[in-house]
Amino acid sequence: MSATPPPTPQRTLNIDHSVSSEGIPTLVCRGRLSFETWEQLKKEVKSLSPQHKRVLADMSAVNFVDSAGLGGLLGIYVSAKSDGCQLELINPHPHFRDLLNITHLASVFEGKS
Repeated sequence: MSATPPPTPQRTLNIDHSVSSEGIPTLVCRGRLSFETWEQLKKEVKSLSPQHKRVLADMSAVNFVDSAGLGGLLGIYVSAKSDGCQLELINPHPHFRDLLNITHLASVFEGKS
């Protein structure tokens, strides 16, 4: 008798749109920011950045980020900035916050309220 393999971890990034209490478009992200998924976030930010001065990305439910996802995120930030838009990460998952702190990127992505 063979053991049943463990379920495959979710390898997707789901993104919902909402608006903050200040009227700022917010992307609510869930899942993994990785080599397989970062371009999905790029597409969403690119669709908003030309029309908005600020876009928020709620990362509270992003439970995995790999180096490609982090690098992609940095590229998305630069692209939004070139459109005159500030991409700001809010509510990063604790593991994601640790990664941002370790890489000294927290000050780049998080608002200076």
